[in-house]
Order: sequence, then structure tokens, then C-alpha cells
Amino acid sequence: MANRNHTYLPIFLLCLCAFSCLATGCQKNKATTKTTFDYTGTAEQLFEKATYAFDRERWNDAEKMFTSIRRQYPYSRFAATAELRSADCLYSQGSYAEAVVAYQHFLKTYPTHPEASHAMFRKAAAHFRQIPKDFFLLPPSYERDRSATREARSALLFFLHHHPDTQWTPEAQEMLVETENALVRYEMYVARFYLKRRQLKSATLRLDGIGRVYTQSPLVPDAMLLQATTCLRMGAKARAQSIFNDIVTLYPAHHQALRAKKYMAELSAGAPN
Repeated sequence: MANRNHTYLPIFLLCLCAFSCLATGCQKNKATTKTTFDYTGTAEQLFEKATYAFDRERWNDAEKMFTSIRRQYPYSRFAATAELRSADCLYSQGSYAEAVVAYQHFLKTYPTHPEASHAMFRKAAAHFRQIPKDFFLLPPSYERDRSATREARSALLFFLHHHPDTQWTPEAQEMLVETENALVRYEMYVARFYLKRRQLKSATLRLDGIGRVYTQSPLVPDAMLLQATTCLRMGAKARAQSIFNDIVTLYPAHHQALRAKKYMAELSAGAPN
């Protein structure tokens, strides 16, 4: 009888071990399922709270929650939109330099996202918002550093090239005109600086090609006329005649076209001065 008990004991222990492993496996699967559910569910709940704050323009609170989603739930379906909204919060708070970096990272990570055009426009707009503004205690904006203006122009041109027909296109075009106006004013400011010092050749070189580069600025004819009259002072009548003619041909409705015609008539009569 004792021998029989010893025979069945290993079998009993083996069955008990197998049952224990099976139970543990089931428990593990349940835990895994629950964790996955909690991951998605918690991300969604946090995204809803962040969106609620965002819609009510509580930018700081919303940005913190969107950032938490990006960091804690990077593989959830809410991560991409959370990153974009986080950048939007920075933009809305006036943190334009940080917003540029955030939009750039979003575009690099999610280049085919449905809201990529929005991110690209906002990135360009954030550059635009960093352009120095005129203030009565400071020198005119066109006399100060132009790096922010050039970066804004480059970003706006890039956006308009890739997204020529969006709801943001008209606003982007207006911004582009402003940036080019600022850059043309700066070039004219530098040219006049040279003219005051009688450095006529340097002035004409500074003005040369403005019309080809800054095609959206209505100030181009002003710069061209300044270049043409400088050419006259240098005795380069043929070059001046050519520039006057370009003003009349390309910008017939501009007020400088009338002045250009008068100069052309004087040149034709042999009295350039």
C-alpha cells in the first residue's frame, strides 16, 4: 500500500505543477490585457482633458497635458496630435522660438500627417512673429538685424510652394509681402548710407537685382528708381535708361512709373539732368 502511494505521488505533483503554471499564464494574460487597455484608456482620458483646456485657451495647462501624453504614451494614437497641439500652445502663448522648434520636430516625425500644412504654416508664422517691430525708442526695424526676417521669408516661400491653396495661403501671402517690404527697405537704407559717403558704385551694387529677388514687394519700383538715378550720377546713361524702361514696363500703374517716363524723356532729349 505504501509503495502504491509512492507511485502516485510524483504524478500528483506533476499535475499540480502543470495546473499552477496554467493558472499563472492565464493570470499573466489578464494582466497584459488590462495594462494595454489602461494604456489606451488613460491616454484618451488625458487627451480629452488637454483638449478641453486647449479649447478654452488655457494654453499653459493644455501644453503640460499634451506634453505628458507625448512622453508617457508615445505609441498611442493620440501622440502625434498631442505633439502638434503642444506646439500650438507654445505659439498661442507667444513662445515663438520654442514653437518653431516644436513644429519642426513634428514635421520631421510626422511628415504625412493630415495637419502637416497647418504645422508648416504655423512654423512660418512663428518666424514672422519674431521680426523686430518699430518702436519709437528704438531705431527703425529695417536698420536692425534682418536674420529673423530672412528666416520668415524663407519659411513662407517654402509653405506657399508646397501648399499654394489652403485656408492659410492668403495670410501667408500677406506675411510674405511684409517680409519682402522690410528687406527692400533695409537694402535701400544701406544704399543711401553709401550714397551719403559718395560710394555710388557700392550703392548701385546693393540695389541691383532687388526686383528679381523680392518679387512680391510693392517697394521694388522705389528701389529701382533709386538705382537708376544713381547710375545717372555715375554717367551710366544706358544702364539708367534700361532701368527706367523696366519700371515703366513692369510697374505701369506704380507712381514711380511717371517719374521714370520723365527721366526717359529727358534722356531722349539729351538732358539727363
